[in-house]
Amino acid sequence: MKAGPKLLRAQAGGSFTNYTYISNRQQRNLGNVYTKQVLVSFANGLSAAQEQAVLAQYGFVKHGAGQVAMSTGLLHRVELTDGLNCNQVEQALQELAGDPNINYAAPYFMDGERLIGVSNQVLVTLEKGDRGELQKLAEQYNAEVLNASVDGKYILKVDKSSEGNALALANFLQGKKGIALAEPDFVLSLNR
Repeated sequence: MKAGPKLLRAQAGGSFTNYTYISNRQQRNLGNVYTKQVLVSFANGLSAAQEQAVLAQYGFVKHGAGQVAMSTGLLHRVELTDGLNCNQVEQALQELAGDPNINYAAPYFMDGERLIGVSNQVLVTLEKGDRGELQKLAEQYNAEVLNASVDGKYILKVDKSSEGNALALANFLQGKKGIALAEPDFVLSLNR
C-alpha cells in the first residue's frame, strides 16, 4: 500500500495553499482544495479493473466515484478517505501524479453547493489568431495544443509532465503576447 494515512498525517503541517485564477481580467478565488475528492486520468490502455487496482494501492483513496468525459479523454473522480486536510490532499495529488499509470491528478474546490474540479484542459482565445505564438507558449509549459474549435478557441492539454495543472497554465498564459483569454476548463458537479 502506497502513502497510507499515516504518511499523509506526517506531511500535514503549515498553512494551506489558497488557489486563484484570472477570469475576464478579474482575479477569482477558489480557496483551499476540497478534501473529499480529486480528479485523475489514467495511462492509455488500462482496463477498468486495472485502474481500480492502481487506486487500491493508496490508503488515502476510498474508491472511484465516476467518470467525466472531456475532449481530451476521460477524467475519473476519486473519492478520498475521511479526515484528510488540505495539505494531505495536496500530498496525495503528488503521490498519484508520481504513479506511472496515472497521467494527471488535480484537485476539486468547493463553491457553495457545487464542486469545481481542475480538468486537464485550458480554453484559449487568441487576439489575432496567431497559433505559432500559442504553440511556443505551450511548448515552454510542456502542454499540447489541440485543434481549434468552431468558434476559434483552442484547447490546451496538460498532464503530469507539464509545468503545472490547467489552473496554473491558465494563470501562466495571462498577459502573454497574443492571448486574449485563457481559462481552465473546470469540471462542475453538485456536492454529494
